[in-house]
Amino acid sequence: MENFSQASFIDNNVSNDEMVEQSTFNHPIMMPSTMDQDLTPHYFDINNRCMSPSSIKTQPCAVQPSTLFDDNTHGKGEFSVNKTKAMNDKQEDEEEEEEQQQQQQQDNDDDDDDEYEDIDDDDDDDDNDSTWILYKDDDGEDQDNQLTYHHTESQELKDLDWKDLPNFIHNMDYDHLNSHERKRARFENQTLLSIRRKTIAANAIVRLPYKGSSVYICSQNSFQQKVDNYMARMGAYKLIHQLNGVNQNASKKCLIDIVERVEIKLHNLLRSKSIAKRQYLAMTIDRSSLILNYLYFVPETHKEDMPVRPITICNDGPTMNIVRYITPLLWSIFDQATNCRRFQNGAIDVIHAIEKYAQMGHLKPGTLFVTFNMDDLTTSFLHDQTMSALKRLLIEQLQDKTIDGLTIDIILQLVHLVLQNQFCVYNNGLYQQIHGGASGLPLTMLLTYVNLFYGQHSELMKTIEEKNEFFGRYREQAILTWHGSKDEFRTLIKKSIHLEHTRHLVTMSIGSTVHFHDVEISQNKNNNVLESKVYYDPNIDTLPNVSDEPMENKSKQFYAVLYRAVRCCSDLDKFHDERRHIQISFLTSGSTPEFIHSGIELFFLELGLSRCSFSYLLNEDEYRHLRQCIIQDTELQMELKKQRELQNQHTLFLPCPKWIDQKQLADYKKRLKGWWKKYYGNEPQTKHIQIKWVESTSKNLTNADILVNKRPPIRLLTLPKNEKNKNNHDTHSYHQQ
Repeated sequence: MENFSQASFIDNNVSNDEMVEQSTFNHPIMMPSTMDQDLTPHYFDINNRCMSPSSIKTQPCAVQPSTLFDDNTHGKGEFSVNKTKAMNDKQEDEEEEEEQQQQQQQDNDDDDDDEYEDIDDDDDDDDNDSTWILYKDDDGEDQDNQLTYHHTESQELKDLDWKDLPNFIHNMDYDHLNSHERKRARFENQTLLSIRRKTIAANAIVRLPYKGSSVYICSQNSFQQKVDNYMARMGAYKLIHQLNGVNQNASKKCLIDIVERVEIKLHNLLRSKSIAKRQYLAMTIDRSSLILNYLYFVPETHKEDMPVRPITICNDGPTMNIVRYITPLLWSIFDQATNCRRFQNGAIDVIHAIEKYAQMGHLKPGTLFVTFNMDDLTTSFLHDQTMSALKRLLIEQLQDKTIDGLTIDIILQLVHLVLQNQFCVYNNGLYQQIHGGASGLPLTMLLTYVNLFYGQHSELMKTIEEKNEFFGRYREQAILTWHGSKDEFRTLIKKSIHLEHTRHLVTMSIGSTVHFHDVEISQNKNNNVLESKVYYDPNIDTLPNVSDEPMENKSKQFYAVLYRAVRCCSDLDKFHDERRHIQISFLTSGSTPEFIHSGIELFFLELGLSRCSFSYLLNEDEYRHLRQCIIQDTELQMELKKQRELQNQHTLFLPCPKWIDQKQLADYKKRLKGWWKKYYGNEPQTKHIQIKWVESTSKNLTNADILVNKRPPIRLLTLPKNEKNKNNHDTHSYHQQ
């Protein structure tokens, strides 16, 4: 969450123990995100979001940049305990020298390796490098298993309840800072706690919106009413128990039951040889880190009346390992059956693919574009209908009736097991999701596509395959071309089954111009040329970005949006408009003119333009050269991505141990490498396997983690100690049989 404090209505002069008069939040308040530099404090726009003057009873304030935010993380508002700017300034030279010595020693140790290779690639993660990488290394995780930033959790909060955060902050160690730095750090920490206390006292909640980077504040009662309305309208969540009285341990019992069902199912499949041991190990449950799914809601501030959207956190849920294993397999079947292209980077990928489609002569005059948005369908599709569509997909596409050794029946059993065990905790209640899929399960999006395009619109899929239409997907949005009239397409759509259920759950748009994620695509009616440019939803107030998640490094973000602008803007005029929009947006967000000028200069220099191009608008030849360089770079990065995917098939990904210094880490890697070479280095099946060390992907503690109360108490989500300890013993006993 960015720049909450710039628009804060909190009076910083209030002491820790003093409570302000409760404000009346009759209407939600939208506040801009945090900026990197100090600005004059913003007063609330009284006319914005129907907010009345009476709803504000405290004064705005300006909060100074925190010494606990380093240069690379302040823009995102990350709250860092162990890494501070003051420490970086003081220790930078010593750490750099020490790292160089350690790297030299490690390089010497690795010189004698022949068959075995230890991959330790950290170049892509260098926050001090302003160069943006189009396709980051996925560290072995399939792209279709990756989740949005709403579903990520801070490592510090794994075993810490939200109510315990004040003590966590109060007990921070400031000894490494001088007196001035300690004073500033304590002041800023207390400011966050002050904001937190006053929202609690005002019976208000703080949320990050589903899209955009503003901050949403609303009365607790008003927000809960929105949630109640959503649950009643969608009918997807069934209340099982209120977690109080005799049912206060119902969520724990539910988790135990789910674990037993999953373990028994996997044990039986292994015993009957329906799955291999490697598959069993990939899908089995680790009881020690198990957490029951939990649900919270975020506002969709870009929509009328600001409805809410459910977010289910399933990262350590009991069926997550099953989902991570089978989802990539099912996507491969769906994509092959429908000729669907997957876009990893939204606008850049879709433009690249459609331009290739046009260059092959497939984009005819009068071609229409169709987009589908399935946000609401993901949490509402009917399970029986979806399972029927999935079964038909598997029967029609699997010639030998298996994939990766799994039969159609086993795949269906595993998917059914996941859907039938979608239990979660919300607002001190235990719920079961009886329609749709949990938003935090990667399987949910796959089932949504199967439901819509292989179930309801199967005739459409047959037609677009016969007509060689373009079809692609990015998260909950799909796009296709249509060489025909709008009436013909609508007639084909109306043939769909179960249309009434999804009429209001899927948004469809058709025309010669459409918006798909962050790009506008059209075909010029005069010359039938494909045109495109970057698109911004006017209802989403956010700094230009290539990702829904704010980037930690502002220089990389600036480089990335310039890269996207060139790749997506089909002509010079569109690029000039987008460049001006980027410059103005970064200026108003607090970036200096010097930062913007140097960023553009670096971008142009890397792509081969001369310095004389920086001071005036590019001409047609310069922009043509610039765009060709970007296209070639995109193709190169796509090829490198394919090579990494092939390499990953022969790579063993191991997590880097935490909380040890560099010397201990180097020694640990060396000893494990020796162990691997001794026992597996000469085996035919394993001697070519490489090891890659994976750093933790857990995000740091952010302002939002401190201000947004979204997770229930950890006691409601975890197994009792005696159940956790069963894990290794029972599994070991089973394998001895």
